[in-house]
Amino acid sequence: MKTLMWTNKTYFLGHFDPKMHPDFVQIDSMYCYRELYMLQEAYQAFVEMAKAALADSVHLKIISATRNFDYQKSLWENKWTGKTLVEQKKLTISHKNFFHRALKIMEYTAPPGFTRHHWGTDIDINAVEDEYFQSEEGNIVFDWLQKNAGRFGFCQTYTAQDHLRPKGYKEEKWHWSYAKIADQIWREQIAQFELRDINNFKGAESVKKTNFLHDFILSINTCH
Repeated sequence: MKTLMWTNKTYFLGHFDPKMHPDFVQIDSMYCYRELYMLQEAYQAFVEMAKAALADSVHLKIISATRNFDYQKSLWENKWTGKTLVEQKKLTISHKNFFHRALKIMEYTAPPGFTRHHWGTDIDINAVEDEYFQSEEGNIVFDWLQKNAGRFGFCQTYTAQDHLRPKGYKEEKWHWSYAKIADQIWREQIAQFELRDINNFKGAESVKKTNFLHDFILSINTCH
């Protein structure tokens, strides 16, 4: 049943409500700050990881988990329209060229329909800013995750850009993926990718002008 679900484009494009989906569970408030949902198996793996981290005096909290299409659309369009500042700037002013604006947003934010957060396997841990991970506490958390997350099935999806990953989203030390399931969904996303699925949000035509499949979907950490 789950494998069939993962091949369903409606699912991996985020057109569903995780609150109502039978395979999703609500994350306990001890592990997050607001109402969030994950796939049950991925969540159980996180709980085990969080308990192991706590035994090492490392505290893990989920900042963001499943985001459906509408949620991601609001994040994207708030940046596109200048409502949300990017590097303390309104992109409507700093990036008047639509193509360049789309690329700027895609340094850290996927267009709706194509964030891995649609899947219920991917989470942001403790913070979504580099400043936190440059602090003493953040450095300890990231070091622990690098050394231990793999034991619980989690992988850092967006590592530092280098010759192995020269394109795509910038490094996100906070973004971790439950690879056992996410890898299967990712392969389905690639197999079923169509440019026409990039639609129904502001800036979609500019995203289509990028080499989106190669430069963004395929450009991830190869631990998958």
